[in-house]
Amino acid sequence: MAEQLMRRMLEAGYAGAGSKGALWSRIALQDMSYVFDQLLYEGSIQPGDADALEVEFKRFFFLVSTRRQPLAMIGPLVDRVWHQFVLFTEKYSEFCRRTAGFFVHHRPDTATTPVPVEAGENFLRAYEDEFGSLPALWWKGMSPETEAFYKLRPLRGRPPVRWSGWTGEIAPAISRSR
Repeated sequence: MAEQLMRRMLEAGYAGAGSKGALWSRIALQDMSYVFDQLLYEGSIQPGDADALEVEFKRFFFLVSTRRQPLAMIGPLVDRVWHQFVLFTEKYSEFCRRTAGFFVHHRPDTATTPVPVEAGENFLRAYEDEFGSLPALWWKGMSPETEAFYKLRPLRGRPPVRWSGWTGEIAPAISRSR
């Protein structure tokens, strides 16, 4: 089963050659089974969605790795994957290093930690440029008014719910003092 998923993921990813193709292969081949084991154990996702959620999370990470701009995480279920992955701190940090080359902070959109307003449009445009239309999985679990907000392009302002995302800033390496 894992071998079939990896084959599908490589096919579902970036079809281009060169450095983007190599990056997608590195991302696709990273094991995240422990994240999905936990999500399934908790009942946070449906078993039938697990493989597609892994592909979509890795597509988001591919965009973060190739675009130096704020990107919103608009999908509630894909965001759930990100939340769970961050809890595996050492594995998440290693995944970031091996794929993006830097630690990717998950930032909730609050008054003190704002995600830039352009992050939503940036994400939608980047996804469409690289992978085509968003699969229905991105809308699953989203309110009808939030889905309507994202489908009316270009986006204007902030969505009716708080989003999360990446600000486009590369975090400095953490050094230890002795």
